[in-house]
Amino acid sequence: MKSNLLLRKIQLIQFEYKELLKALLPKLKSSSSLEALDEIILFWSRHYEEIHLYLKAWFPGENSYAFTGATLMYFEDNEHLPFLLMGDKHVLDDPLSKYSEIRSRMPDGKDARFLYRQIGVTAENNLKLLENVHGKILILPLRLLNQPNDHDSLYKVGEKVFVSLFNGIENLNDYFSKCNSIDDIMRFAREGIRRLVIFSEDDNVTLPFEERFKVALAGTQYMLDQPMSDAFNFFMIVFGFIQQAIDVIVSCVEYGCIPYIRYPVSFHYISMLSENMLDIEGFVKFRFKMSIAFFVYQLCDKDRFASINLDEFLTRNQTYNFNEQLFHTLAEHNVDENNFLNQKTMQLVTDELEKFYHVLSETIQYDR
Repeated sequence: MKSNLLLRKIQLIQFEYKELLKALLPKLKSSSSLEALDEIILFWSRHYEEIHLYLKAWFPGENSYAFTGATLMYFEDNEHLPFLLMGDKHVLDDPLSKYSEIRSRMPDGKDARFLYRQIGVTAENNLKLLENVHGKILILPLRLLNQPNDHDSLYKVGEKVFVSLFNGIENLNDYFSKCNSIDDIMRFAREGIRRLVIFSEDDNVTLPFEERFKVALAGTQYMLDQPMSDAFNFFMIVFGFIQQAIDVIVSCVEYGCIPYIRYPVSFHYISMLSENMLDIEGFVKFRFKMSIAFFVYQLCDKDRFASINLDEFLTRNQTYNFNEQLFHTLAEHNVDENNFLNQKTMQLVTDELEKFYHVLSETIQYDR
């Protein structure tokens, strides 16, 4: 399929998805949302060949970013703007395509109202992006499409990573035979587990590990089976993060793009796993660019974008090229793939953002 024909096809798929979301929105905001999600998955499945071809042949590149590992992109909070600062091709990994899987993992009888609310909010934000961002961000089911034929392969990698958190534990069967309570977990835990395991974005790492786990249990009740053992619920929380991290890495390596991670917990586990994958070709740069994009999101003051419309924002960025300016500045200060995890990098990112805010403020003053 010729490239211009392929791009037109992808644009048509985006339009059809927008119309589908409009039609399904009442269902997606109700207890019938799972039926609507099935229709969305069928929609993506029907367009598998064109989307897969686009992601393999047109999308790959070191300036191609996928917003992934998150539940949604908040349009009203301008989360799309710092994303558009990085690189020149942008895909939102459709969160709606993963919600059926999340629901299937929830214990029987669990109150799913929280999940249904999240589905509705996600659908509304997807629709706002499709209606307002003019194709600058494509919504595609990145991780849904990249499912290996052997689903056990990712599970086995995740199992190895999880077991590596302990001493004297050979596999998951061994873990569950030896561990029941949080005290058992701590008895077998390797020395660095307090640093390696993060339960949530608000996890207070200064608290005792056992207390942090109790807080995590309270915050994830909708996903956990409370009568089950501490060992089971610990596994469900941590293994879920590990599997998501592997899923993101495999998908982004497969499609040759950089993961743009918003959620600090996802970033933590992806970074932790990537340290053991640096022998993969191109992975050092992959980790570097992913980390810089995460810093940009964390340090960006989105409120300072509120006074400028999207078209002007894109025009100014096209002229200024924040992405190129940022990596040029980092190179000038000898910040590269091998030495970017420090305060110096954070300050350089902050300084470059300030320069871009100034460029935008000049535009606003001129317009007035």
